[in-house]
Amino acid sequence: MKPLVHSYLIIVVLGISAIGLKAIPKTTALPAGIAGWSGEYSDKLLKNSVIKARLKKLLGTKSYVEFMDSFETLTPISDDGELLFASGCLVHACTQLESAIAIDVKNNAIHAAIFNSERSTRYFNERGRKTPLPIVNWASKLEELKVNKWSYNLNDYDYEIDRISITNAAVRV
Repeated sequence: MKPLVHSYLIIVVLGISAIGLKAIPKTTALPAGIAGWSGEYSDKLLKNSVIKARLKKLLGTKSYVEFMDSFETLTPISDDGELLFASGCLVHACTQLESAIAIDVKNNAIHAAIFNSERSTRYFNERGRKTPLPIVNWASKLEELKVNKWSYNLNDYDYEIDRISITNAAVRV
């Protein structure tokens, strides 16, 4: 009788444990032949139904709209041997609103980022993966431009104040 009770308890414990496990959703495969898309314009990535669906899920509705809005000016897809990378910007507003996408073909992962000069860059990575270096470098360059733009504007402002002061001093003489 004891072995039967022990067996029953083991079955119950294992059953409860199995119920507690959540199934990890399987990520849809990337399009066939995507590794050969280097040199194509980035809209080939963005218009692909599989990538589009995964981006919408990754970014959420509001961020997806902002991401796509900032991809009006396109760049060719580059390939560093590990990742496909492309970026785009809002027409007449490059360095103010830009987005980037990186696709890790080997690990079937999509990464995206949205840069807005008025707030912090937002990063989106499937399955909590680390943001890849091409996106980090892209964002760093934009952040540097943002900082330098402010310093140039301040220097221009200081120059304007100095010029006005000199002009006013000349008038007083």
